[in-house]
Amino acid sequence: SIGIEKAANPYGDVLLVYEMNGSPLPRDHGFPLRVLVPGYAAVRNVKWVEKIELSPTEAKGAWQQGLNYKTLPPCISDAKGVDLKKMPSMTETSLFSGITKIEQISDGKPNPGDRVTIRASGWAWAGGGRNVVRVDITGDNGKTWANAKLKEGSDQKFGRAWAWVFWECDLECIVSESGAVDLASKAVDMAFNTQPEKSDHTWNVRGLGNNSWYRVQARVA
Repeated sequence: SIGIEKAANPYGDVLLVYEMNGSPLPRDHGFPLRVLVPGYAAVRNVKWVEKIELSPTEAKGAWQQGLNYKTLPPCISDAKGVDLKKMPSMTETSLFSGITKIEQISDGKPNPGDRVTIRASGWAWAGGGRNVVRVDITGDNGKTWANAKLKEGSDQKFGRAWAWVFWECDLECIVSESGAVDLASKAVDMAFNTQPEKSDHTWNVRGLGNNSWYRVQARVA
């Protein structure tokens, strides 16, 4: 289910999709009809739609009211006995980023302990149509940060930023004893929400909704 305030909002851009790239929607993507709900969790973008119903209550079942799509507080270590009715289902999502490519742009083969210049690139995205305004990259576990250059997707409409933002960043890193560099990214959106360092503050039984710093290691020596 999605709320009527999203479905009927002329700026919410909810679509009923029957074509993709000028051709009938492929079955894997939801043929004959799929709901596209920008800024919401993927589970709300229902495939293989047969009917649409106006209802005073949300849909029943595991996909809407079950534990899989509930975010739990850190004080709960056992989900048994949790009153799921008091916890909202996942709809509008949080803030995420990812690192997809790392390359060394400084000359020479480095040794452990050396400083190297790395070019990292990746993506960032915020739910609810919130524009991504900044992406920060660290090569020393958050002691120092470099500001990434926002590229494609950075000029989306205010409050209707449904697509990824791509970014690129050059920064110095110290090569570890294993001959690798360790990078992490965090994004900031138009409401100045930022990705937390860890996911200790919240959890989900399937790991859904985890938007902590994106960490990756790349070997350079």
